[in-house]
Amino acid sequence: MKHNLLITRPNFDVTTRYLFVWAKKIIELAEKKCGKIFDLKKQRANRKEFESVMRKHEPGLAFLNGHGDERTVAGQDNEALIRAGENEEILKAKIVYALSCRSGKTLGPYSVKAGADAYIGYDEDFYFLYDNDKQTRPEQDKTAEIFLEPASQVMISLLKNHSPQEAHANSRKSFARQARKLLTSGATALESSAIKYLIWNMQHQVCVEK
Repeated sequence: MKHNLLITRPNFDVTTRYLFVWAKKIIELAEKKCGKIFDLKKQRANRKEFESVMRKHEPGLAFLNGHGDERTVAGQDNEALIRAGENEEILKAKIVYALSCRSGKTLGPYSVKAGADAYIGYDEDFYFLYDNDKQTRPEQDKTAEIFLEPASQVMISLLKNHSPQEAHANSRKSFARQARKLLTSGATALESSAIKYLIWNMQHQVCVEK
């Protein structure tokens, strides 16, 4: 069965610029695997638009990119799109992946309690390093790729009809592979420092289900 996909792509600082660009790869795959794609990018990544699309079109998959905390995932200019205790019921019957700091700790469980099928996210901060010289060209940044490629495996797996638990496991394995690769290769100093953050991201990715 082809799910419809909602994706949020704010773009207003270095972090969101990288997530904005990397999410294009998910959109390219989704164009082959999904039904409709609702790409809430830049100024469209606001709460009013988010709630409207979720209620009107009821996409089965939601990919949320942006800043966050334990209770919140934000959109453009850090406007809260979804907050535990306010509007998490909008995720009912959805599979959600939040590439955002800490929302897996509280918002994830609240969402599943409110009826979400699954919520994959991070229960602590999500870290990635980047090359300062590539900030304007994130797609060419091999340092950021070390982190964002494993993080992308969640959505890649979901779009290939893997279960949420399988998608979670595939992403964690990808983080581990990247860490092993850096340990056994002639890594640069920057890449070597990435190992602890890869392991951190792997350990703090969570999958909450009914």
